[in-house]
Amino acid sequence: MGRREITRPDMVPEVLRALRNQVGAGAQVVHGEWGKPVTAMPQALLSSGNGEASLAPWHELHHGPLDKGHALFSATLEELKDAPQLAVAASSLWHDAVNLVFPQARHIPLVQALIHDVVTWNRSAPHDGWSFRVDVREQGGVLVAAQGEDLQWVHHLAAGLEPDDVLYAMVNAAHRSGADVHQARVKWSGTQALTAGWGRFLQTERSGDQESPPQTWRPLLESMMACA
Repeated sequence: MGRREITRPDMVPEVLRALRNQVGAGAQVVHGEWGKPVTAMPQALLSSGNGEASLAPWHELHHGPLDKGHALFSATLEELKDAPQLAVAASSLWHDAVNLVFPQARHIPLVQALIHDVVTWNRSAPHDGWSFRVDVREQGGVLVAAQGEDLQWVHHLAAGLEPDDVLYAMVNAAHRSGADVHQARVKWSGTQALTAGWGRFLQTERSGDQESPPQTWRPLLESMMACA
């Protein structure tokens, strides 16, 4: 689903109906939200199954209580070793409105799309160290890391970030886990200016079509479609 600015919550159904009129009611639709808190948990820690209820205590431990109007949505990361479970806090208003207008829609958290990217990258170009997949924009940053097909880290940063904020988050995550940051690599999309200086520590590569503007949302949308 393409990105469109929505300034008031009551505009959500109206905008979605306008999109349906443009693309048709039977279009293939995936949707997700930007920069929402995410928790990834090993299956072994989920004693009561894979539902949102079993993930809620862990998510609250990491991120605090859910904001009003938000609910947890879960996804199984089947591409990864041991298939960890992902829980993302998303807007119930948005989720319900999309399902009302596009009943066939699939909810693909952006973190899940980035994890798909990093797994695909590691399969096509194997790497011994950590591989980061990062999307950084004025709105903030969404970050994941894997070593082979083992998920190592998920993170998000708020709006107003600087290049060094993102670099510090990646370097600090690697150091805490005992990984050699100089053996790590990162594939990024979003705003190129926010990647300045990363090459001092990491092998850096841009994601997506090299002919497209760097700030395009296309790499994320294509990654979400690949997960559908």
